[in-house]
Amino acid sequence: MAYLPREQRRAAIIDAALKIIRRDGFAAVTARSVAQEVAGSPGLIHQHFPSMDELIATAWQQYIDTNIAEFSENLAAGADTTAEFFANHSDPDRREELSLWVDAWTEALRRPAFAATFTHSLNQLTRALTEHDEHISEIEAKHDVLLALSLASMQRLDPENYPADLAQSFTRIANRQN
Repeated sequence: MAYLPREQRRAAIIDAALKIIRRDGFAAVTARSVAQEVAGSPGLIHQHFPSMDELIATAWQQYIDTNIAEFSENLAAGADTTAEFFANHSDPDRREELSLWVDAWTEALRRPAFAATFTHSLNQLTRALTEHDEHISEIEAKHDVLLALSLASMQRLDPENYPADLAQSFTRIANRQN
């Protein structure tokens, strides 16, 4: 890896970990795979992150911050909160995002050190929903977050019985309640 100031090198490592997560899943993130992605050594990764758990959590948090900022921008532009939230389910170009969330959920169950970060990201998403729609209570937002994750998981397991357009019915139900 070419010389980079410490913060830039750390950012490159985080970006590499996120690239691996997106391409191959959380389980593929190792010191060796990240080092290979940044053309460095595993020792370089450990100089910047005391554990792979910390690197994975940092990469996920960076992803979440960007994801929630985009979601908030769309809502500020006038998008319907529930429709925008469930849009990933019915848009083939955005399904990768759902897979990432499902993989993160699996990683949180597998790796307790990541579970706190994942739970925090769900709470951030819940907060984003309630902040942008005064008609959505915290419990309704948590319901929507968990429902979206469950649907995304079931779409991966049994797409015939849990099709993408099922998310549209959630949007219709939510709109009838408001």
